[in-house]
Amino acid sequence: MTRPYIDVHAHIGDTVNRTPPVGQTPEKYLARMSESSCIAAIPCPAAGGPQARGVLDTRDQNELVAGMCRTHPDRFPIGLGIVEVRHLQAGADELERSMRDGGLHGFMIHPGISGHAMGPELSPFLEVVDARGGVVLLHVGGGGYEPRAAAHARHFKNTIFIMAHVSMRKDHFPNAVQHLAKLDNVWVDFAQHPTADDETWDIAAHVRHFGPDRLLFGSDSPYYDHRLLQQQVEAAAISEEVKDNIAWRNATELIRRFCPDWQPTTTPVTTPAHFAGTDVWRWLPNTHGRLA
Repeated sequence: MTRPYIDVHAHIGDTVNRTPPVGQTPEKYLARMSESSCIAAIPCPAAGGPQARGVLDTRDQNELVAGMCRTHPDRFPIGLGIVEVRHLQAGADELERSMRDGGLHGFMIHPGISGHAMGPELSPFLEVVDARGGVVLLHVGGGGYEPRAAAHARHFKNTIFIMAHVSMRKDHFPNAVQHLAKLDNVWVDFAQHPTADDETWDIAAHVRHFGPDRLLFGSDSPYYDHRLLQQQVEAAAISEEVKDNIAWRNATELIRRFCPDWQPTTTPVTTPAHFAGTDVWRWLPNTHGRLA
């Protein structure tokens, strides 16, 4: 892969409520970046992480991502925290702290893993982000959440929304187009887009419906081998200019809304010594590209 990619959907930490558990450290993700032409990313915690200590565990997850951004600002210019709606005001307070003191720019939340319906229960957290003009990544694909996500985007106009997984299944793609395509503060990724698509919902169809300037590359790492998605982008019946938009240019534009002086580096990521010579792409059996 020679084209640079910027990943807007990279999870750090562990999902402990899956069998087997899945996750990655910052170092393992850097190793995967180094082997897939990813030059930068917007990291966020993994949903379904440890919660034995409640919001204190959430703080640890947020601080892990904040530390990545402080240590590698060229690779991770902005980062997102995580919220759990069950934490109520304590969770909103932690989000406020993570943005004020930790330097994060918003949050990621996964309805299926975190157990909510992406409805009004998100409002206290979205109010925190909207007051600061931040970013929120919502997992909309696969659950019929598009209308509720769109309602949040229309209400919280100072927030940029990354709507993730808009085309995990053919029957969900029209809903994403109908509800999300015309909203000015919405960007979308198509993480885990199946290879068995057709012209009604392939990458070229994404460009037709969402436009060439709001499509983003999102890996959903560590839950998927994102090199498969890169191969789809490279093989798509779209221009090289639009491929560059999807791979890195649109993400650069988004990041510069928060870090105006940030420049994507052309230097490849160096594999951390601990992972040199190891297979960081080991697939779990019978999981269609999911990683160990």
